[in-house]
Amino acid sequence: MRLVRAELGQLLRDARLRWIGAVLVVLLSVALVGAWRQAVRDADDVQRITQAERGRWLGQDAKTPHSADHYGLWVFKPSAPLAILDPGVEPYTGRMVRIEAHLFNDAVFRAVQDANPLARAGLGSVADIVQLIVPLFAILLGFSAFAADRERGTLRLALGNGAAPGRLFTARLAALLSALALVVGLPLLVLGGLAAASLDAPGWEVWPRLVPWVAVQLAYAAAFLILAMTLSLTARTARAALAASLLAWVLLCVAAPRLATVGVEAAAPALSYRDTRARIDDAVRGHRTAEASDERAKAILARYGVTAPDALPVDLRGLLSSENEQHNFAVFDAAFGAFFDSLLRQERAYAWAGLLSPRIALQALSATLAGTDFPQHVRFVWAAEHYRRGISERMNRAIIDNPQGGERRYTAGHDLWETVPPFDYVPMPLAGATFAVPFAILAAWLAVLGGAAALAIRRLKP
Repeated sequence: MRLVRAELGQLLRDARLRWIGAVLVVLLSVALVGAWRQAVRDADDVQRITQAERGRWLGQDAKTPHSADHYGLWVFKPSAPLAILDPGVEPYTGRMVRIEAHLFNDAVFRAVQDANPLARAGLGSVADIVQLIVPLFAILLGFSAFAADRERGTLRLALGNGAAPGRLFTARLAALLSALALVVGLPLLVLGGLAAASLDAPGWEVWPRLVPWVAVQLAYAAAFLILAMTLSLTARTARAALAASLLAWVLLCVAAPRLATVGVEAAAPALSYRDTRARIDDAVRGHRTAEASDERAKAILARYGVTAPDALPVDLRGLLSSENEQHNFAVFDAAFGAFFDSLLRQERAYAWAGLLSPRIALQALSATLAGTDFPQHVRFVWAAEHYRRGISERMNRAIIDNPQGGERRYTAGHDLWETVPPFDYVPMPLAGATFAVPFAILAAWLAVLGGAAALAIRRLKP
């Protein structure tokens, strides 16, 4: 413990730590403030438009329930509180869906369409900075841990005075990890907590995600710190240790994620969205022909034992519309279910690609902990679709239960519109998220690097 305090005291006097800490806090603050301002604007817009949509739905004129079903409304996915730290897929997948009869609409309002130049460069979020810049800072802190002492001759002196290489490495690692926690972990915890709290997010929702999120960022930084210190143990000079560490950073943080993306596309290709839509259109169009509708009408009349629609105790048009929707529901479930499953398979394959780089493992783990991963988006899409189906079924039931006969149409009003509840989306809780694979892979990276460091310590030569 005394050795750790001595190493930490020496490190705190190092100007590099002060400069690294200052630059990093500035970068994190700038990215976080920008994300926070956008989150505040988006939350205000969502609340205002949601209220306006609810008022528009309740205030519509009297009309047939089917016309009201086409009248439709917009629903919104609330942004996860930790999206200000790691937006995950949210900028690319859309946050609002148009609810209307017969149609399974896409989510729109993709924030990436309005991205600033910094975001397009890959440094638009706190998570981007942690994944790309923090490893560089860890390397700058760790590359000279032993190589510089070897050049000065002080390493030979320390070992000659009986200092155990393992204890010396452990003390310096503990001191440097403390420094990383101070300049990375503490700002993330404080700034992230304050920003999330300012968005009126409940603490029980924020902190159980924020604390492990910060912890995995520190574990990721620790991996590069151990890597740099291990190379410092084996390199003859500090310059050689720095060059080797920077090469490792390029391979692990820049090259590997791109190679992994190409590999996953080849190994687990996703279904084509255009082909999926085409199959849906063909299935829906074939079911809506006049001949098919006549056959279904005859089957309904036979089911009730009557020969004319006016003799039915229910409305034939409502029944036909309801059966048509049930057919469409099955088509959507099969087609979009397969499409989303193919994308989720890609997500799982990419998580396994974390074996190539700790950055890949962190990307999957970070978005899951933040609640901004792709499974969350799929959950929202299906929640919006089930809400749409509930409206369609309610409108069709109102028609079915109010037969008019002849060409007359049942007209509904505010009492029916009010029976439709507001859209209430509940995100997937952290307990339901799947992050075992990226967590295990990140832990494996730490274990392998730790083993490499132990081997280098055993072979240490001053």
